[in-house]
Amino acid sequence: MKGHVVGWLCRCPPPLTMPFIAATMKRAMAGSAETNILVVEDNEKLLALLRRALEHEGYRVTPAPSGAEMMKQLRLATPDLIVLDVGLPDMDGRDLLASLKKDPQTLSIPVIVWSGREPGSDRRIVLDLGAEDYVEKGPPSVLVPKIERILLRISERELLKARESLPKA
Repeated sequence: MKGHVVGWLCRCPPPLTMPFIAATMKRAMAGSAETNILVVEDNEKLLALLRRALEHEGYRVTPAPSGAEMMKQLRLATPDLIVLDVGLPDMDGRDLLASLKKDPQTLSIPVIVWSGREPGSDRRIVLDLGAEDYVEKGPPSVLVPKIERILLRISERELLKARESLPKA
């Protein structure tokens, strides 16, 4: 990590600058082509609808119509967030979520479960397994703000970590 020389002896990390803070907040609030969202959905129409809505907001979307495709995509690149359908044809979404949260490589990826099932017990189960949120399937206009809030929360954590790494005055 590069640092700035202060005086003769102290080598400190670079300061947080307003452009860095503004860029981080803008990315979280408005979406960014740098922000990759993996959408795991077997219904082609819903997948296309959600993809269009997220791309319209400026996000890069990686589609995965099955659990197997999700695992393949995760080996290629780490997404910033996963939108996961519970009812996939090849795997149960709850089992996929559990495996994501047990694997150190994918543990920190936020997951929103987007399901058409009755929310009763599924909601509690997926939240207990580590999902950030549970959203009943419906128009993307309900899901997109939740995605933005989660990404903003992640950006805020990154800023706090960067701030904590600064030397105390």
